[in-house]
Amino acid sequence: MNNNSIDRKFCVAPMMGYTTPYARKLYRILSKKSFLFTEMIPTKTMIHSKKIKDFITNKNQNPIALQVGGSDLKDLKNCSKIAYELNYDEINLNVGCPSKAVQKGSFGACLMQNKILVRECLESMQINRNIQVSIKCRIGLGEKLNYDFFEEFIDEIIKSGIKIVYVHARNAILTGISPKANRTIPPLDYTFVKKIKSKYPSVTFILNGGIDSIEKALEIKSDFDGIMVGRLIQNNPFCLKNIDQLFYNTKEQYDINENTIHEYFDYIKPSIGKESIFRLMSPLLNIFFGIPNSKSFKTVIHNNMQKHKVDILEKIFLEFIKQNNFLMN
Repeated sequence: MNNNSIDRKFCVAPMMGYTTPYARKLYRILSKKSFLFTEMIPTKTMIHSKKIKDFITNKNQNPIALQVGGSDLKDLKNCSKIAYELNYDEINLNVGCPSKAVQKGSFGACLMQNKILVRECLESMQINRNIQVSIKCRIGLGEKLNYDFFEEFIDEIIKSGIKIVYVHARNAILTGISPKANRTIPPLDYTFVKKIKSKYPSVTFILNGGIDSIEKALEIKSDFDGIMVGRLIQNNPFCLKNIDQLFYNTKEQYDINENTIHEYFDYIKPSIGKESIFRLMSPLLNIFFGIPNSKSFKTVIHNNMQKHKVDILEKIFLEFIKQNNFLMN
């Protein structure tokens, strides 16, 4: 795909433990246009792990970005080469994660304290014009909002030549609260992103943070070059079925039907025995989101997950779709 033609109006955020190859397959079944992300992969893991190919395999999931975490320039350059070879459209540097484990590895949000190093990281990643390099960051660090800090950070990283910036419009608090709390406690401030976007109109700025409904995404989308949504999709991936119509003005709507279930199970079956059954099945479990009287289905599914009876699980999901199709489309 020509990555210069990719439209990032709607992006599914990278989420550790959630945006697995299997989840991304389901997302792609439901939306052909949404821009997808892998989980964040540490550069050392990506280069040295023998099992990493299963995590970063890209089987017709474009448009898609591979997100990495690291600050070693040589490692980042090598990761860009791997991403290009695996046909990713973009490689993204994580400068937003506030976890202690990430800080120990000298990557994530703590890198915002060293904007020159971040610029050098982004420069090292630009190995081929056929794969875009981008960054995902916060608007600042600590408890106090400071637009000057954010502006100076963006001023520096833009010198690297990158043209795509994803911004979680909250500060990252590096001590005292959990990564989960960092998604809600620091206050949102979308005005920071609006203001920096007006300063750099040729740069694509994607807004992330606090977008808890498709209605809200539609309401604010005109103020930014794109919207990035995470937990909403984690909780209810099936809202993706309307995204291509709502954000890309296509005529297609990808209804949730028997073909959805068949295509998903065909994808995961080769991984049975290699991956945990929960990892394979978890993307589908939220099919019950908002559907009344689904408790009995959930009980039967969890029982059969424990027994690893995948063929029976497929039949259960198909029966659920058949009985509730009028509610889901």
